[in-house]
Formats: sequence, structure tokens, C-alpha cells
Amino acid sequence: MKNTTYYFTTDKNETELNNLIFDPLFKKIVDYLSNHNEQDVILRQIKANIPTDSNLELYLDKLIKYGLLERKNRRYHLTFPIYSTQKNVQIPETITSLLRNIVQKNSSQVNFFIFGEWLWSLLFEEEQEGYFFGIESSPESFSLQFYRKREEGNDTLRFVSVYQENQIPFDLANYFNLLSRRVELPEHFKPLQDIIGDVDIHYFIAQIQKVIRSAKRNPSRVRKPNIFEEALITTKDLIRNTEGELFLEATYLEDDKLSEENQLTLDKLETEFRLLWKTIDDQNQRIFYKMQVYSILFSTCFPNQNQIRYFKH
Repeated sequence: MKNTTYYFTTDKNETELNNLIFDPLFKKIVDYLSNHNEQDVILRQIKANIPTDSNLELYLDKLIKYGLLERKNRRYHLTFPIYSTQKNVQIPETITSLLRNIVQKNSSQVNFFIFGEWLWSLLFEEEQEGYFFGIESSPESFSLQFYRKREEGNDTLRFVSVYQENQIPFDLANYFNLLSRRVELPEHFKPLQDIIGDVDIHYFIAQIQKVIRSAKRNPSRVRKPNIFEEALITTKDLIRNTEGELFLEATYLEDDKLSEENQLTLDKLETEFRLLWKTIDDQNQRIFYKMQVYSILFSTCFPNQNQIRYFKH
């Protein structure tokens, strides 16, 4: 059975758009119009082939409002593409080798900066205008795992998580993102929820900074237990060894200064990267291409990982 995941940005009501996409009617309409994309489909045909107790015309009007359907001369057409991941993009060996070498030679701080900040920004920061497309996959065929990035916090400290989209990893970035969206927390977040509940993120950051400073200054000092220390231990951002000493386990990006050698390599890589999508004018196609590039390079440079997470100033 094929599954389609949708990717988009919008300047309209994002919650309403999400609700439209997750409505069972959406898949039925998309499947029907995709299968008849060479034909002129009228409302009567849609109603005949998609029986529903819902107000179908109102639903179609909402899809038109969000630019997902086009109605001309009473004929309906989809306005967005659906891509397949069965054919992977080819990345020049020069790019792959340079990036792999720089990752092998450097610390997690540098490597997480490159993939979480530099490369993510290079690929996606310019793609902020409205786009919408689907990516189709099936269990029977190989398909890439795409990545999402969550970033939560304030000017003092931010929690960052880059992870395969088929999971919601147990980390602070995703926890506070879920709280901010007021959605039900997945079961694996319950241990953290039992400790800190729906604590304000600004208050939480102020308190854990005290814990982190204390652990850095004197790992062996006996401290009075508190929920903020317990929260960091629960997420494995703070580790207590068998002697009771506390150590910061989280990768911490305190600045983005790179060595001259690394900076020269990234400058060279940026030039080569931009040539890859220079001729792709269609924004949906270009973003889909970039998502594939990121996924392939992530799995190449971190073959045994499906996530990176870190703290940053």
C-alpha cells in the first residue's frame, strides 16, 4: 500500500490546512484526480466516485482557497505534484568525499554545526515561500528517510533536533515543540512530562543553565536533587556515573567558529552544492531534490545514526 506525505509552507491558517490534508476525503480526491489527470473532471463525476456524508462542495472550495485545486470552466485539476523516491539523485563524488572527510576529522560540535546549521541553512533557508507537494512511498520499495528539524528556546539557549521524520525522538526540542502546539504528547514523553509538566520554556532554560554550570564547575559535588537536573538526566543530556558525578552529555555549540581549513572546505562545498540545483526552476521540484541530497549525505556521514541533537547559544 502506497503512502503519501505532504510538505508545505503557507501564509494562511496552517492548522486548517493540516486538518484538510488529514481528512480522509483528501486522499480520495487526490487519488481520483491523479488517476484522471488527463481528463476534464467535473463536480458530478467527483460526487459519483467519492460518496460522502460531508459537504463535498465546501471541502473542494477550501482546497481551492489553499491553492491545492484549480477550478476552470467547472473542471477540477490538482495544482501540486506528487513525487516518488524510487529513483535517487546522484551526488558528485567530490562533494561526498569532501563532506565525509571533514566529518571524520572533526568533533561532534563541528559536525553537528555543519549538518544542523550550515548545510540545513544552505539547502532550505532560501526556500521560505509557499510550496506544496507530496512524496509517495511504499513498504515494498526502497525509499529515502527524510529529515525534519525542530528548534525551540530563546536568545539564551536553544534546543535543536534533526531527525528522521518517521519518528518523534525523545528530546527537549520535540518536547517543547509539542507543548507549544498543544497536542497530545506521545507515550514515550510521559517520563519527562511527569517531571516538568507544561513548564514555561524560558523558566526551564534559566533553571537548567544553573544545573549545567554547576556540573561543569564541579562534577563530583553532592547536590540537592531537583526536577531540572532530573529532567536532563531523563533525556540523557546529563549523565551521572557510578561515582555519582554529573557530566554534560549533550553536544553544546557555544559558537560557530571554524578552523581556517574547515571554512575553506565549506566555501568550496557551497559553490559545488549551488551548481546542483542551479537549473531547477520549479520550487517544489527543487526542494524535493534538496531533501534527497540532505538524506543521502546524512546517511553517508552518519551511517549508524538517524538523529543529531544539540544545545546552542
